[in-house]
Amino acid sequence: MKEAEARAKAQRLMEAAAWRLHLTETGAETTPAFQEWLADEANVAVWREIDAPWSFLENQKAEPASVKVRLAALQNARRAGARYTMWKSRWRLGAAAAACLMLVAAGWGAYLWLDRPDDYATALHERRIISLPDGSRVSLDSNSEVTVRYTRAARELHLLHGQARFDVAHDVLRPFSVLAGDQKVIATGTAFNVDIAGSRVLVTLIEGHVVVLDQSTSAVSRPTGAVVKIRPVSVELKAGQQLAAIPAAPPEVEPANIQRVTAWTNGQLMFDDEQLADVVARVNRYTNTPVEVDDPKAAKMRISGVFNAGDVNSFVDIVTQFLPLKAVPTDSGKIVLKEKN
Repeated sequence: MKEAEARAKAQRLMEAAAWRLHLTETGAETTPAFQEWLADEANVAVWREIDAPWSFLENQKAEPASVKVRLAALQNARRAGARYTMWKSRWRLGAAAAACLMLVAAGWGAYLWLDRPDDYATALHERRIISLPDGSRVSLDSNSEVTVRYTRAARELHLLHGQARFDVAHDVLRPFSVLAGDQKVIATGTAFNVDIAGSRVLVTLIEGHVVVLDQSTSAVSRPTGAVVKIRPVSVELKAGQQLAAIPAAPPEVEPANIQRVTAWTNGQLMFDDEQLADVVARVNRYTNTPVEVDDPKAAKMRISGVFNAGDVNSFVDIVTQFLPLKAVPTDSGKIVLKEKN
């Protein structure tokens, strides 16, 4: 019985492949005969198996890998008699359908390959500029990582850790989005900076227009006792504004110093009356010799200044000169900042 079912399904797959190829070649969405064939639920099931990867290749037809797959398979189909009259020649039908099945199988392979996002990462002390296919650019900071996935309908990026500046080519029909933590930045053509600093996500709009969506959910208790999950509203940023988001708290939007925020692209770190703990966390992104603050009181001390990224010794010298702190090297290679007695 299983062998008979397998033969029947194989026949249906051949018929579905032949219909897919026929509709594509003739430019028709459907025909009365095709609708009659679809009246059988078993045919509907195999049609979905054929049509899904085919549709994927159609959506990805501008991609070089997809173009190569489609051309090779369609050429094979035409050689086998792809331009045929439906149901007139059993041999030509089988050959064309077999070629179509080869294309569909290749479609699944292309799907797995093309749908895989590109991954870009930088090592310690390394900065990198990535040019994307549409003319957009990603400037990736030290010890950072971003994935990029382009489709016909969207440009989707995910900043996994670190910091990056995004200069986005204008394309209103294909939004450009960057996911960082729970924050998703959506733009069509603009420039912005995203920094994952510990549990905080900082989004700074340099120019243009962006909307930031909070992807997290929060629970709210109703008077009836029911708990309803709500998603915070989106936040629209104007040029020169920075959104700071931390878990379980509403985001805050404040004016930003663009020169300070983007100084890292020139190898500098600029701080303006910031807590030492935040400054140290940023400095540690660029060094193999991590700095550690000894106690909460010292961590809240504030500092301003301009430092060269990666020059941890100069940073420690300046901090201990202007703040009541001392630097204590450890056997593990850390430098611990402690309050002076």
